[in-house]
Amino acid sequence: MADAEMASLAFWRRPDHLVAGGFAMATVKVYSTPLRLYRYRPLGRKLDRELRAITEGYIYCPKFDQLNDPMEGMHRESLAYLLKRRPKVERKMIAEEKAKLGIASLSEVFDHEPMWAHYADQFKGMVVAYSTSKLLKALPADFDLVRMAYNEEPPVILGNDASIRDRAKLTLATKTVRWISEREWRLIIPESGRAEYGDAKCVFRVYLGPRVSPAAEKKICAAMRALNIPVVKMEVDNYQVSFSRAGQKLKSMK
Repeated sequence: MADAEMASLAFWRRPDHLVAGGFAMATVKVYSTPLRLYRYRPLGRKLDRELRAITEGYIYCPKFDQLNDPMEGMHRESLAYLLKRRPKVERKMIAEEKAKLGIASLSEVFDHEPMWAHYADQFKGMVVAYSTSKLLKALPADFDLVRMAYNEEPPVILGNDASIRDRAKLTLATKTVRWISEREWRLIIPESGRAEYGDAKCVFRVYLGPRVSPAAEKKICAAMRALNIPVVKMEVDNYQVSFSRAGQKLKSMK
């Protein structure tokens, strides 16, 4: 990974200058990111909104309470946190910070049938594929791309010197293990709204569901043609799915 990409990638780590017992602490680093990230989108009455996001170069990041999982944002507190910090005051501050943040969900996979059913309007929607490296270069430095952790228990807030914002992000970076098949990444921005990336080249491809309406398909193809973004459509064959463009089947297009 290029240095610029690594600098833009959000990951949980201890700063190199922190020491414990006179020794430098180990750090947690991420050396690999997916080549592409995929955003499942419904169409129907939201078609124009979704097209506008692509043509105007942004990803909309709503507040966390608009997400579909009622377990979002939960956490536990360590004994050290309870003893060293001001938990009553900080709980309120964390909740307030969490309420400001904007979150967009993406996935490492584009051909996950349950996600097509759930997030792309029962196969009538689309999936937008983003080039991860181009997206990282185009987004501001205070935007974080976070790989989700999956666990049986909510994350633990420690008694360290993490900022209120980082504590709020921690609560939004873990989900119950039952969601693990979604292989989610999150774009987290300081305030809900548009995450502007501007460059149309950030969008690598658009995938259409097999049930997309002919009118929506025509409109999407026309808009993407103007931006030189390829459009492919899912085909279902028994329990297998493939994607085709100009009559050519493409079994794997990652």
